[in-house]
Amino acid sequence: MRALVTAGPTEEPIDTVRFIGNRSSGRMGIEIAEALLAQGFHTVLALGPIRVELPGHLQNHPQATILRFRSSHELESLLRRELPVADLVVMAAAVADFRPRSASEGKLKRSDGGLTLELEGVPDLLASTRAARKPGARVFGFALEPRERLERSAREKLERKDLAGIVANPLETMDAPDIEGTLFLRDGSVHAPAPAGQRVSKSAFAAWLATVLAVGAGQG
Repeated sequence: MRALVTAGPTEEPIDTVRFIGNRSSGRMGIEIAEALLAQGFHTVLALGPIRVELPGHLQNHPQATILRFRSSHELESLLRRELPVADLVVMAAAVADFRPRSASEGKLKRSDGGLTLELEGVPDLLASTRAARKPGARVFGFALEPRERLERSAREKLERKDLAGIVANPLETMDAPDIEGTLFLRDGSVHAPAPAGQRVSKSAFAAWLATVLAVGAGQG
């Protein structure tokens, strides 16, 4: 079985040296990739411009393939190449919601008058690449939202993106070493590794999630 895991942020270029980005570290996706390798999956880890060090044993693992992307355009191209052969997809990357409509060549000159950027919405990559998915593939997403709308938003994304499941995590845990994740599945069931309101480390959550996904894929 072949798994594709995306991790980290995207950087949307303003000019050659500046960009719009976000604070995703990529740690959760890296942990998930490691946990899926432990479950026996050949795992493709697609990494954005992460701010954490990639473990050496992951780079040298015989069943791991590391790919890189920077912008949402590059990630979309990567997904179109890899989705047709992936049995399991975990979209843990934090893709920007907006990007500059056009990027300037070279470096824009600083001006005391400021700078106005025209932004466009980034396409929903899981929705826009749906036709590229391997038949029968199970695709999972992530939702980071304020707690008061977390479940509603997760369930809406589950349907709109045509996912097998989605991990919902409250916004308060951003930048934290742990996660308060809940897995909503397409069949309506809800699963979590700990009681509501209790956090677990990202490595523990990844191990739990990989076990759930492996059983669903017939690996367990």
